[in-house]
Amino acid sequence: MDTEREITAAYVGIGNELLSGSIQDANFHYLAEALRELGIRLMRAIVIPDEQEVIRETLDLFRGRFDHIFTSGGLGPTHDDVTVEGVALALRVPVVRHPFLEKKIREFYGDKLEEASLRMAEIPEGAELHLLDEMSFPVLSVENIYLFPGVPELFRQKFEGIKEHFRTRPYYTEEVISQRRESEIADLLSETLERFPPIQIGSYPQWGEKGYRVKIVVESKERASVESAAAHLRKVLG
Repeated sequence: MDTEREITAAYVGIGNELLSGSIQDANFHYLAEALRELGIRLMRAIVIPDEQEVIRETLDLFRGRFDHIFTSGGLGPTHDDVTVEGVALALRVPVVRHPFLEKKIREFYGDKLEEASLRMAEIPEGAELHLLDEMSFPVLSVENIYLFPGVPELFRQKFEGIKEHFRTRPYYTEEVISQRRESEIADLLSETLERFPPIQIGSYPQWGEKGYRVKIVVESKERASVESAAAHLRKVLG
């Protein structure tokens, strides 16, 4: 049996606007689907305010527990864009101005440059720049923390640009549909988990045009185990 350790991740959405409900966090849903396709298990997701100390506390809690941490939001020129400062606090390093980023910002704005825009050239000392192309602003990472903008279009564009860096063995899934109540099949699901230990099972009741049914999802990185467990469930559930 292949006992390769799963690669894990955490998501940190940063922004008062997310907590107030002013903006929906589309980046979380996108990232959850993207990571699953890459073979990475998203284990935690949290939304926090634009406060340096809260960012520090959250990263202190997450960065030693998960392989990758993805932040969203707080990368800009305004007073509430404090993600870089919060990350630097967590890593106990200073914030420094990166000459390459400063050059790109000055070239982009030209004569219209305002001093506040140069805040976007500031990084935690020792951070790495992941260049996507000559035109795009690079993705910033430090240790296992990857910083992304909060604007959904930019978040997706930048993640798509570096996602192959994270790819690992994929998950395999199969669905089994039952019209029996969850309480009736609970023991059968537990028995299946014990019989095929590499798998995970989720059961999701649904009500719709076809009436009541339970969608059972079997998942693992072991394709043979998924196929065997799904075949077993179809047999015992009739």
